[in-house]
Amino acid sequence: FQVSTVLEFGRIVIYTTSLRVVRTTFERCELVRKIFQNHRVKFEEKNIALNSDYGKELDERCRSVCEVPSLPVVFIDGHYLGGAEKILLMNESGELQDLLTKIERVQHPHECPSCGGFGFLPCSACHGSKMSVFRNCFTDSFKALKCIACNENGLQRCRSCAG
Repeated sequence: FQVSTVLEFGRIVIYTTSLRVVRTTFERCELVRKIFQNHRVKFEEKNIALNSDYGKELDERCRSVCEVPSLPVVFIDGHYLGGAEKILLMNESGELQDLLTKIERVQHPHECPSCGGFGFLPCSACHGSKMSVFRNCFTDSFKALKCIACNENGLQRCRSCAG
């Protein structure tokens, strides 16, 4: 799960969650997302509730910088920046604006018409059930198998916005 900092040059990666179980964590994720949207910069959001690989990737990245992951977590240019409190302080002091000068701007922020901005859609093969059906031609019986086209939540990356 090692992510190369060369691949993230000029990019913002935010690890978030869309689960509302812990309200304060969800609200902090929403706050950080809105801060970057207000600055009209392009960022990649990795929602660990929708894909467990993002959670494993976050653990690995935070272990390399000796930080305990507490959502949201922001990386700019592949370097650990911090969580919601740090982003909020940097935004209020103007330090964040200076840091974002080299990041690609978004002219018209919009949500993807296919996925609504989540980056994932129900699997086109199993429709989110996480199972595919196999028909045995010799006995005419059906057997349910784990779908290999989607992740553990029955989701696939959105082809429209996730590229």
